[in-house]
Amino acid sequence: MIYLKISTACLLLMLVAAQDNYPNYNNPNNNNNNNNPNYNNQNYNPQNNYDRQNGFNNPQNNFNGDPNYGSNTNYGSNPNYNNNNNNNNNNNYNNNNPNFNNQNFNGQPTDSGDCCEEYCYVDDHEPYLYFGTKTAYDSLNRRSGNQHVIPDCQPVQFWSIIRHGAELPDSDTIRALRNMNRLHEDILRNHEQRRTYPDKGRLCNKDYDIFKRWRFNESISESRANGLSEQGRNDMKLLARRYKTKYSEILQNNYDSQSYSFQHSPENRESFEAYISGLFDDDVRNVVHANILNGDRLTRPTQNCPRWQEIENSQFQIGSEIQRFKERQEYQKMMRDVFRKLGYRYTLNSTVIDDIYNMCRYEKAWNPQPRSPWCVAFNKNQLKVLEYAEDLKYYFEAGYGNRMAERIGCNPLKDFYERFERTVNGNNDGNKASFIFTQTETFLSTLVALGIAKDYTPLNSENFFQQSRRNWKTSTISPFAANLVATLYECNRDEKYRVVFFLNESPVEFPDCSVGLCNWSTVQRKYQDLVRDCDINKFCSGNNGAGVTYAAYGLFVIMSILALRL
Repeated sequence: MIYLKISTACLLLMLVAAQDNYPNYNNPNNNNNNNNPNYNNQNYNPQNNYDRQNGFNNPQNNFNGDPNYGSNTNYGSNPNYNNNNNNNNNNNYNNNNPNFNNQNFNGQPTDSGDCCEEYCYVDDHEPYLYFGTKTAYDSLNRRSGNQHVIPDCQPVQFWSIIRHGAELPDSDTIRALRNMNRLHEDILRNHEQRRTYPDKGRLCNKDYDIFKRWRFNESISESRANGLSEQGRNDMKLLARRYKTKYSEILQNNYDSQSYSFQHSPENRESFEAYISGLFDDDVRNVVHANILNGDRLTRPTQNCPRWQEIENSQFQIGSEIQRFKERQEYQKMMRDVFRKLGYRYTLNSTVIDDIYNMCRYEKAWNPQPRSPWCVAFNKNQLKVLEYAEDLKYYFEAGYGNRMAERIGCNPLKDFYERFERTVNGNNDGNKASFIFTQTETFLSTLVALGIAKDYTPLNSENFFQQSRRNWKTSTISPFAANLVATLYECNRDEKYRVVFFLNESPVEFPDCSVGLCNWSTVQRKYQDLVRDCDINKFCSGNNGAGVTYAAYGLFVIMSILALRL
């Protein structure tokens, strides 16, 4: 009996600690457990006001149609072809590239006859250009017009958080992309020597021609890893110029350290420099002062937050949810069809698909006008499958599937809120324009803190088809050069101050606002509690009582087991 009492007390302690540590600011009635990989609608509270409309706050969501995948159970007979039986002396890529050796054949035969739909990438006048976080900014259908012009109102303060422009990948990815020369040669042999291409669904002549002419860009070297591409530099310049044109009252030609605030991490220095060269003159880089926040928890908190790293390492659902999706029929069929189209009778490792996809989308981001020859490997439905896999990754890593994302994203939110609040309270001595240059995870976590791009039904590995019109679509909310802008307006109306939010230059439509225009009182009601309780230093150091929660839970489990035994 005494053990039962102790275990009950521990349970109460655990519940109290959990309530103190993880308040839900956006919806106190929402009891959805974001840390549970087994999402289902029964655990999701439909009363959440942020979730009422599936498309309410994603201005870029123009995703159309559910892909219709059929089953592919007729694999055909086992082929005699394998890498060891190839007598061509030039076929040496297996010796050096770990992605393309015999151990990475998964042993699953593809259909030796028909493959998939007849599709010619070159002839497609509206190809699918949404490639997750590697989407070119120019691929977005941004709204133009005068949404920034508010009748009887004048802009008085500007705040923006900006993801870096189109950059080169890390050194490991560059090495993998360089090894694509060997895969390229092998695919050509499949078509010209082995003739192992399918009867139906093969590369059309035009696609094969541009693929055959492909050459790796030798300027993409490991010494330039994570560097900003020329296209990324242009994107940042043009972005700054467009906002300068819209908000000329605030963003003026001459730099003034009192009026402007710039913050960036060392990794985003090139994006910052490109942006200010568009905002001011090209030679102003030596004059503009910026806070270079090395180790700062505002510009890159996920990299400098031990608590976040600890939680991320313990969260098994990030990898497992993606792995479950890759084991499903729609992903497996995509792999079989892609390899069959390229002339393989067996599917290779999924990392080969990743490399082909990366080459396709990086080349498109670096040079948006021509078509990447590696994109010929995929049709539109297959690209949507790959896009969803990346959406799942970031959903559980820095999105609504991670209950800690709001704790990270609250810091940029707090920065904008407190700056605007000082102006509303009559303090006009602060910066009129503030800019934060950051990484993908921080940008996405900021959207989570604001309640942007949230779906009524959580994403998981099993609802790919149902989520075809999802809001959490990294291609449209976090492409290269993604930007979130909040502008404070002073108005001659009953509500003196109002705020407009723009995501990638399109208004964010909140339920309590009008086409992105929110009364300051609405902004206060939505975010003041989150801002008040936002303490990134306390969270990252782990001094937020979470240890008490886990300790109480552990003690409760132990005492419950003892009680049952007695």
